[in-house]
Amino acid sequence: MITPLHHSDYTLKNRAFSCRMRNRYYEEVYYAFRAVMPLDSKGNIDGSAMNAEWFKNLAQEIKRLDHVLMTCLEYSQAAVFYGKADIATLYSKDKRWGILQEEIFLVHFLQELLSTTRYIIARLETDHMLQRWSGSMQDMKAKPMSSGFVSSIQEKLTAMSEATIDEFKDLFKHIIDRFQIGNQLFGTVQELQNFY
Repeated sequence: MITPLHHSDYTLKNRAFSCRMRNRYYEEVYYAFRAVMPLDSKGNIDGSAMNAEWFKNLAQEIKRLDHVLMTCLEYSQAAVFYGKADIATLYSKDKRWGILQEEIFLVHFLQELLSTTRYIIARLETDHMLQRWSGSMQDMKAKPMSSGFVSSIQEKLTAMSEATIDEFKDLFKHIIDRFQIGNQLFGTVQELQNFY
């Protein structure tokens, strides 16, 4: 007689491995996110620290965050047999190997965080392109026929740049709030799961 897949040793070992790797990468995700945060001494978002140098470093650090986040999401999905509900057994039926609702919710949390991270990456790339374009427009100011037009565009680009800082502050506030929920989920998962 063939043992059902959700009871096989192979599947259980894979689940245990995926859970351990998910837990390891979740901590890396959290620390990678904290590394990009411009915080003041009270732990609040420091808008004054969002200068050109910070944005330059952010572009590099956010790509690292994207990488560890994607890895964590893949392990999280594997841990709950994402898309294979027929394999999954819930924690209420199997206290040792069953899947917690918090684990499933954690997958959705990571998907949302990945989406927000990729939005930030796209915004940084767009803003970088606009800043290069704005710099190249300086040469056009020397021409009398176009200086008024160029000045008007540069004023709008400056206003957009200032609005970007406010938008990033809102995005980071949103992510901090989400991490409070994510950390609670993660804490519950770690407390209840004991794979050995």
